[in-house]
Amino acid sequence: MRQNVLKGDTILMKVLKWLDKNLEIYILICLLILIVCVMSYMVFMRFAMNHTPFWPSRVAQYSFIISTFFSVSYCIRRGASLRIDVLLTAAPAVVSRALSIAVKIIMLAFFAMLAYASWGVIGGFIDLGTRDTALNIPMYHFFTVVFVSFIITTIRCAQVLVFEFFPEKGE
Repeated sequence: MRQNVLKGDTILMKVLKWLDKNLEIYILICLLILIVCVMSYMVFMRFAMNHTPFWPSRVAQYSFIISTFFSVSYCIRRGASLRIDVLLTAAPAVVSRALSIAVKIIMLAFFAMLAYASWGVIGGFIDLGTRDTALNIPMYHFFTVVFVSFIITTIRCAQVLVFEFFPEKGE
């Protein structure tokens, strides 16, 4: 019995490690493929069939916006966020590390506040019952994806902050 539990734990850990490394990149790849397919369909319909459907541009627009939100968490996890390297390299090591930790704490607080605020926006759209005119879907679906991306970004900020203190965990 104990062996089965340990085996289940290792499978779960493998899945979590895979998600940690690949979640955002696969979401971004799928969104890019969706954008290319939808835009190709729209171009084909416009020039070959002389008909312009109204929905592909909205799907591409939403996909692009969602990919922007997920790319933020991807960049934070990979350490590709904007920073002033001149200031960090010119400062003493202790000051540079303190600035790095302070920036990561500020980012964590900022994205946590955005996640909290986006949760309120979802509630507002549910109460209003607003629907997208082109796709006829409730708008809270779109903002739920934005909320999830902020949650993932907050988790990534917390991870990067932990990696600051325990660098061996970040590998």
